Amino acid sequence: MDGSLRPHVLLVDDAAQIRDLFGRFLRQSGMAVTCAADGIFALAEARARVPDAVVCDLDMPNMDGLALCRALRDDPATKDVPILVVSGSGATQSSAALQAGCDAVLQKPCTGALLVTTIERLLAQPSPRTKPEPVTACPTGGPDTS
Repeated sequence: MDGSLRPHVLLVDDAAQIRDLFGRFLRQSGMAVTCAADGIFALAEARARVPDAVVCDLDMPNMDGLALCRALRDDPATKDVPILVVSGSGATQSSAALQAGCDAVLQKPCTGALLVTTIERLLAQPSPRTKPEPVTACPTGGPDTS
């Protein structure tokens, strides 16, 4: 997270009603939300202020959700940000979203509770793209007493 206690979520959907509804769910759960209506604006927002998570639709103008997922994964600053796709598209698009780099897929319509708990779960788990730091062995023997 960016240092504040509230996770910052970038919410991307071309439908204003979905942005309003999902934004309300997220804000009521204590998250800070920035909204974008398409992938191009979302990518610019993510580069200006790296979010803690991204929630995006697949079918959007200018840059769709698949292209946005790939662009976020290709950028070193956003490559580890969890991405949740929420879409009305079918199973084929869900599979394509996972291949493009998203971490989870929900089908529209979904409840606010499911949206929030899925984001919370993604924020709580380590990124599968982050390699763990190597463990360094402790020196053997006790402290030097000479």
